[in-house]
Amino acid sequence: MAARDLTSGSIRAHLLKMSAFMLLTMLVQTAYSLIDIFWVGRLGRDAVAAVALGSNLMVMLMAVAQTLAVGTAALIAQAAGRRDHDEARQLFTQSQLLSLIVGVAFVAVAGLLHGRYADGLSGNAQTARLAREFLVPFIVAMGLQIPMFVISAALRGLGDVRTSSIAQLVTVILNIVLAPVLIFGWGSGRPLGVAGAALATLISVGVGMLGLFAYVLRSGRYLASGRAAWRPQWNAWLRMTRIGLPSGVEFALMAFYFAFIMALLQRFGSAPQAAFGVGMRVLQLGMMPAMAVTFATAAIVGQNFGARQPRRVRQAFDQALRLNLVSVGVFCLAFHLAPEWLIRPFSNDAEVIAYGAEFLRWISWNLLAIGVVFACGGVFSGFGNTLPSLLGSATRIGFIVVAALVLARDARFVPHWLWALSVAGTLLQLAFNVVLLRRELRRKLGAPAPLAA
Repeated sequence: MAARDLTSGSIRAHLLKMSAFMLLTMLVQTAYSLIDIFWVGRLGRDAVAAVALGSNLMVMLMAVAQTLAVGTAALIAQAAGRRDHDEARQLFTQSQLLSLIVGVAFVAVAGLLHGRYADGLSGNAQTARLAREFLVPFIVAMGLQIPMFVISAALRGLGDVRTSSIAQLVTVILNIVLAPVLIFGWGSGRPLGVAGAALATLISVGVGMLGLFAYVLRSGRYLASGRAAWRPQWNAWLRMTRIGLPSGVEFALMAFYFAFIMALLQRFGSAPQAAFGVGMRVLQLGMMPAMAVTFATAAIVGQNFGARQPRRVRQAFDQALRLNLVSVGVFCLAFHLAPEWLIRPFSNDAEVIAYGAEFLRWISWNLLAIGVVFACGGVFSGFGNTLPSLLGSATRIGFIVVAALVLARDARFVPHWLWALSVAGTLLQLAFNVVLLRRELRRKLGAPAPLAA
């Protein structure tokens, strides 16, 4: 079993090197996401709103994939930190088997329910029709992403972020090339519209998944040998699920939250729904550096926790927090000072631009708090206990949903009331996460956490 040793050397160097690979992939993925919405934006606000509904379903997928990935990465990282390579191989093998089964089940369930989903949340009949067209190939693509996501997490637990980053980079570049060709029918003369955008994603994800599987099988270093290794091991599945389930539920809450926002915006038509979809893509760009650092932090904390090096665990949090605050601070300024410039490339609709700029200006105040929340989440994941992250997210979303339902009864209710509630809810989540992190560090390491950073 080839694993990168994260239990020695500079914590900051490990964080920067690992997060750089992941950040490159995330930035390219976000670039694709923005380019995709750029092309779809040429089809009108209804098409943008339809793709936004599909993106919300992607968050539901992440709830499933995250459950498997977080548990896989944490257990493999801890096994690697203990130098127990046989257990790491066994966990790697079982995670792939489980992810394949879950991927097939996800496609079956989502395929049956996608029509009701599209009809129930669309602002008008045209948006519902386009959402149906988009979701048919997109659901299959999402199902393929589950095993791909879990392979990447397993490799990350071993300190290898390079391989999955390259595979995802190739996937995203292929998607960028295919999207306008299939959407507008360049060369073929057969434009597919929003369905073309989803089909480009399906083809690209399929190529990336096959590439990663081929690499793992060809190397012969990661998977346990023999047919018996591929028989379901319920204990291993239970361990992965128990660790990852709170993180998966957290993503499910996010999917519910996005659907809830789209439902409240429904009364204002497709323009604010489209603006919310575009704004969330731009917001994703602002969170990318902090997300990359968080994934790297989880692997570093996992290995050092497994190797019983509490001092390096605390250093990992300290360095992650510093890096996150610097990165999100830059985007906080950009979102607040020039939001129209960030929305205008993706829509020429004046209403969409106005709603989108308003969203970014309000949500810019969230970014610093998000940077701290992500740093805490990396430590929770490395410990193999994502329940604190779930409690923080549940507190934030519960506050926003309850307050929004009350305010929505007011005749003066407007979309920016939702964004103001989001700011208040994120600050509440920040307070919960810091308190829970101090408690978790005391329980796991037996000493107070230095939060001076």
